[in-house]
Order: sequence, then structure tokens, then C-alpha cells
Amino acid sequence: MTDSADTAELRSTLRGFFEQHAPTRSQLADDPGQWKRLTTELGLTGLAVPEEQGGSGASYVELAVVLEEAGRSLLRAPLLSTAVAAVVLADSDAGDLLPPLLDGSMSAAFVVGDVTVDGDRLTGSVAQVVDAAAAGLLLVTVGDALYAVDAAAATIRSLEALDPTRPLAAVELDGASGRRVGDAAHALDLLHVALAAESVGAARAVLEMTVAYLTVREQFGRPLGSFQALRHRVADLTVELEAATSTVWYAARAAAERAPDLPVVAPLAKATATDAFTHIAGDAIQLHGGIGFTWEHDAHLYFKRAWTTALLHDDARTLRRTAFDRGTRG
Repeated sequence: MTDSADTAELRSTLRGFFEQHAPTRSQLADDPGQWKRLTTELGLTGLAVPEEQGGSGASYVELAVVLEEAGRSLLRAPLLSTAVAAVVLADSDAGDLLPPLLDGSMSAAFVVGDVTVDGDRLTGSVAQVVDAAAAGLLLVTVGDALYAVDAAAATIRSLEALDPTRPLAAVELDGASGRRVGDAAHALDLLHVALAAESVGAARAVLEMTVAYLTVREQFGRPLGSFQALRHRVADLTVELEAATSTVWYAARAAAERAPDLPVVAPLAKATATDAFTHIAGDAIQLHGGIGFTWEHDAHLYFKRAWTTALLHDDARTLRRTAFDRGTRG
């Protein structure tokens, strides 16, 4: 995708910000100051929220740019969950829940799993929920419905995760009071597009890292990048990434316009993007040789993010089946 002048400027600003304030290795630990800068200084959680509701009035396309750039640094802060939650709430009658998400005083998490509802009381346990440990608001899917639940009404236990840059927690609801705020399927579609945008950003970063290494690392008196076999391999990865990026940006535009084909392209975008990311991240470790397998190198962080994202909210096979089923029904 070729950026417009506005999105190019947004991307440049964000890339400089993340490189300065959120370098990849720093994502191994929480940084409260980072969250404040993302929300109060840049207003990123409300970027795609209408101005009359306290946001910036941009579209889901601009939010996708933000998440793509956040993906480059494997951002640990709960930006993705909170920004998508803000879009969902802005499109509902629950706008009163928005202010703390927009000013950074509260973050959100999506709870997708085996939860039941009786009246307005929610019960169930979900083993792995991204960003739940620090969340003040939970958006819980129950069948076709989406409920807002005060995180204080849930039992939340932090977990040790494979991906150290993406916090996980177990969430248990035992008759917690919930408020219906929207459609679960639409919320998941928006979440899938967001995860897809983040994935292509991270995949591009690790591919660029690999190309830079092949340019300077020498073998037999020549840069590794001069060997035809490795050049072909990188070219194939680049083609795969560009194809995934095109799918993601089509889905982002569909989300911005709430297009009729969003239910088909959203799961397809996540499946395509995470397939590309896992492939690129895996090859990056191999192409880096021995150093790629060490803790000190960042390649393993991208590899772990790739696989945890690929398995989050349905794997690629399930998502493609969902897209097919929706497409044939539509």
C-alpha cells in the first residue's frame, strides 16, 4: 500500500516516537510513562473515535497505521485492546464508558471464551486474555453479544507467557454484572483487523532486520546477501509480506467504512498476516545463523509474538473457514 500524504506523515511521526520511547528490547517490562505518552500526549486510544465523543475523528485506516508501527517495536502497552474497545464503544450506546479509555486512566481487554449470561450476570473462565491484568474494563463475548464488565468484578490472575512482550492473564467471572454494548462478531472483526495490521508491521521490521544483517555479515569473503539462494529466499518473503499487507489494508478500509464484506475480509486478513509473520519470523532466525538463536538477539521476540498472535482469537485454518462460511452465506 502507498501511504497518502497524511498517513505518511502519521507513520513517520509514530516511527520516530516508537524508536525513541519504545525500542523493542524495552518491551520486556512495563513502562507506565510510556502509556501516559501514548494516551495523553498522542491521544492514540481515541484516534478513531469521533470528535463529538472526545476522540480525534480519524478512521480505522489511521488506527491501522498506528498498530502497524506499534507492531514494529512489539509494543507491550495495551494500545491495541484499548483502541479497538474505544471504537466499539463509540459505535454503541455506551459512550459514557469512553472517557477513561481516551485519557489513559483505564485500559481495556477483550475476553473471548466460554462465558454464559443469566439476565445481566456473566459466569465463566477464560484461560488466556491479553492485557487483562492491568485492565479496568473487560469486553466479554457471550454468543452473539458483547458485554462490558468492570474488571474489579472479575478474578484476574497474571500468567507467565511464551511471549514476554504480550502480557496474559486468566479471567474468572462468577455472576459479574455486565452491560450489553454491542455485537460480538463485529467487535471480533475489528480485533482481527487490528491484529493483522500489527502483524504485518512486526513482520516488516524483522525482515528489514534480516536484510540488514545479510548485507554486513560476510562468508567466504563476500556479504551473505550476495549469495543468490539467500537473495531468492528474501525475495519470496518480501512478496509474501506485500500480499499480506494488501489484504490487511483492504480490510482496514472495510472496517473504516463498515463495508458489507468486512465479516469476510477481517478473518482473512488476520489469517494471511499471521501466516506471513510466522513464516518470516521463523526464516529470520535461520538467516541470522547462530546469533539468531540467542536470547540477546531480538529475532526470538518476533518469533514468539508471531506464534502467539497466530493462535489468538482463532488460528489461520479456523479463520479461513469462517471467511468461507460467511462468504457463501452472503
